[in-house]
Amino acid sequence: MAASMRLMSLIPVFCIVLSSSLVLPSSHALGQSTISDRPLELTFAKGIFGVQLPQYSVGTSDQGGSAYHDDGDTIGALWELKAVRRFLGTRTSFETNAFYGIAFANSNTDPSGVDIPSPISGASNVFSGGRTHLDADVSHYGFDASLRDTWRTQFGGLSTGCGFSYMAFDQDFDVKYSGARLFEEELDSDFVGGKAFVGWDGLFLGRQSNVDLTGGFYDVTGNYQFSGGSIAGSKTDEIKTTSGTFDASFTTWTVFAGRDIGMTGGAMYIAEMPSIQRDASGASVLGTDDAAVFRLMVQILL
Repeated sequence: MAASMRLMSLIPVFCIVLSSSLVLPSSHALGQSTISDRPLELTFAKGIFGVQLPQYSVGTSDQGGSAYHDDGDTIGALWELKAVRRFLGTRTSFETNAFYGIAFANSNTDPSGVDIPSPISGASNVFSGGRTHLDADVSHYGFDASLRDTWRTQFGGLSTGCGFSYMAFDQDFDVKYSGARLFEEELDSDFVGGKAFVGWDGLFLGRQSNVDLTGGFYDVTGNYQFSGGSIAGSKTDEIKTTSGTFDASFTTWTVFAGRDIGMTGGAMYIAEMPSIQRDASGASVLGTDDAAVFRLMVQILL
């Protein structure tokens, strides 16, 4: 934690040094950078995203395996709004974006019987003659604010930058048996930190395109909450850790019906994601595992 705090304290210094280019004149265009000269750009994007989060399981089935299980692989919808403010006469731009995504999953089984340990105490709860149902959903949202410097070269526009980043994953697991709610477990994971990136823009197959490679470092807090139903009780827990991330994205643009339309694909790897685990008795404990997020979006220049 101390190391992450030291790194966080350096991020504003890096950004101040980077923003010093605001007072420097821009270099003459040497190549084929496709960066616009518009002082302000707004883009809206909508698409799909997939998450590979740590798996969730609870209880045992008389058919073998877990009574309730979610592998953490889910596909949902994602929306994003991005603004780019360019400072004319310089090579520097200020970028910010906000996004929100949500994904749902559910599963059903028909075992003859299940044994569900209480997530609070691990005490056994046996049910038979019914049907299991698990509702799982995840909300993924956040925002970034960063500075970017772009140099025009014979290879296209080469850029670098850094900034502040926040993102969250709110997971809900609603455990039911024969329509009756046994309990609900929630895990809200907040990532607060900084990111640094390098980028390229130019022509790819004759179309304006850009690539960004981004590394991030975050302080991570996972907040757990259990609320009982047929298995009564309540419980809260918390885990704190740090995590690195790596993100790669590619965008290519075209003109359709007189509008600038972009297609973006990207993937992010997360080294440490909070997860709900079980101790030897079956009670809930918090741990971490790696995770990934994938996205495919259509952008419209407003």
